Amino acid sequence: MSFVATISNLDLVDSLPQAVFVCNAAGAYLHINPAYAQLSGYTRDELVGHHTIARVHDGVELPAAGAPRCFPSWICRHRDGRVSRVLLSLGAWPQADGAAPLYVGTAMPERSQSDATGPGGWNDGFHDAWTQLPNAAWLRERTALKLQSARQRLRPCALLVIEVDQMARVRDSQGDEMLGQLLQLCGHRIRGTLGPEAVLATLGGGLLACVLDGDQREIDARIESLLRNLSLPLQGADRSLRLTASIGATIAAPEVRIDATELLHRARVALGAAKAGGGAQARWFRNAMQSQAEDRLQLEGLLREALERNQFSLVFQPQLHLATGRIQHMEALLRWQCPALGPVSPAAFIPVAEDIGLIVPIGEWVMREACREVGRLRRLLALKGGRPPRVAVNVSAHQLLSPGLVEMVQSALADAGLGPEHLEIEITESIFLQDADRALATLESLRQLGIELAIDDFGTGYSSFSYLTQFPFDRLKIDRSLVMNVDQPGKGYAIVAAIVSLAHALGMKVTAEGMETPAQAEQLEALQCDDIQGYGFHRPLQPKVLERLLLGAPPL
Repeated sequence: MSFVATISNLDLVDSLPQAVFVCNAAGAYLHINPAYAQLSGYTRDELVGHHTIARVHDGVELPAAGAPRCFPSWICRHRDGRVSRVLLSLGAWPQADGAAPLYVGTAMPERSQSDATGPGGWNDGFHDAWTQLPNAAWLRERTALKLQSARQRLRPCALLVIEVDQMARVRDSQGDEMLGQLLQLCGHRIRGTLGPEAVLATLGGGLLACVLDGDQREIDARIESLLRNLSLPLQGADRSLRLTASIGATIAAPEVRIDATELLHRARVALGAAKAGGGAQARWFRNAMQSQAEDRLQLEGLLREALERNQFSLVFQPQLHLATGRIQHMEALLRWQCPALGPVSPAAFIPVAEDIGLIVPIGEWVMREACREVGRLRRLLALKGGRPPRVAVNVSAHQLLSPGLVEMVQSALADAGLGPEHLEIEITESIFLQDADRALATLESLRQLGIELAIDDFGTGYSSFSYLTQFPFDRLKIDRSLVMNVDQPGKGYAIVAAIVSLAHALGMKVTAEGMETPAQAEQLEALQCDDIQGYGFHRPLQPKVLERLLLGAPPL
């Protein structure tokens, strides 16, 4: 028996002012009335026989026989892309011949409920005004429905948590308004990649999440498309911004009992693993990640405690000036002796400090402590007619783009009784992927103070010779990965020779990092490299050991 034959009052349905639709157990449209066509923007012919209700509304769990089920603040996606909220009601319509029931649904725009719900209505509870996306509460409700549907249909579903890797830097450099706009644009890209049926929401704090049907193989293909599309440049009014994203994913098998809260937790843990791996990648949740996440949480707490309890210290690695054989520069390096964990490598805790917003206060401590130590050495060496080496301090992209950096550096120098000629600031090439205009303005302000600027780790990441002409660098530091092969014939030697020649032509001095052997030092001197730094000359030294070295005293 056809669907039309089972209904004797379609004319009555079509005359109703409320938006009404009929679908089968698979969610496929069987009929819509004119009011529903007006609400959705689709004609009857476009929906019936071609689409399920997920085309217009996010995935809905069709109710069993009994009272109709209501879904407040449910998405209604118009044909032209506009999104509105409706009160969706669905009821099962049993068939006399024992066949699968049909379902009758109504969709009432939320504005019709304003008197009953007060200002904002349901929208306030399920909508994020900042990003114009559904919020975490809405996501939990929809995820619970997806899990229930997955168990009934014996088909897995997956939850993805997505974070744009540059979110913190966009917030620091452009502010929250721009970050909100950026998240909206990312939401559009995700929706365009995954299709209108995907459940998409914001979790706050720059995180987006979506729920998809499919097994891991199917989801992997969609994740690959997501990573590719999210990395495409975003064209703004006056600049192009290239982003990368990290994705944490977890699968819910239909035979495994898991709730929405635990599923979301697992996806967040996997996201943490993706970010810890360097970002721009996706990671699936594994049970081992749970202990890693707990270790990470412990490290975050200990790191905050380290800053509060002054557990950090500095060591200084001298640099040899090849032309004179004297120590004219040194680099301040951060160390952390944790009472609970012992010595913790900067490679382990610096990325965590950046993630949790501690890199700026830690960076300020390093700047002030380095200047204080050089000020102490200056007064000590002055008694013997000497002067301390210029100290190089690393400044991260977060610090460079944060307000007040120039004033903080001025204050650190003044408190230590130093002039700007005693300080060199090092930045890495990663700043080139951030707000280059703002970074340039900050660097020029520092240069005007008389502070020398160096680009660190050159040759490892985003090397662009054009930036060497745009930024006011005084020194270029060649990364150790290139220096280690400088004494070997072939490309390693040629690359270092080219970098030294180019830097000198641009008026910059050159320091080779990671020099470990006399053969490397000899080759670097032949290439007219200005300074060398590495274990082949000196390991990083404690302040008192450095003092004796500079005073010419025998080592302890």
